[in-house]
Amino acid sequence: GGQLMSLLFRLAVYLPVLFLIAVVVVGQQHTTARDTLRAAAARTVRWALWSAILLAVMVAIDVLLIGW
Repeated sequence: GGQLMSLLFRLAVYLPVLFLIAVVVVGQQHTTARDTLRAAAARTVRWALWSAILLAVMVAIDVLLIGW
């Protein structure tokens, strides 16, 4: 119960922050708001997937080296 809410809260904070950072990064390459938001959404999805992959690798290393 408590861990699930903590995870949902972290995602609720992490994803909008990731999106806002992506807006700043891609905003320099696009001239219209629509193009900027579209590119920022795509980059947010890409970064979120990379974050999930890196998290899974870190947990796997943790389990291998320290144990469950």
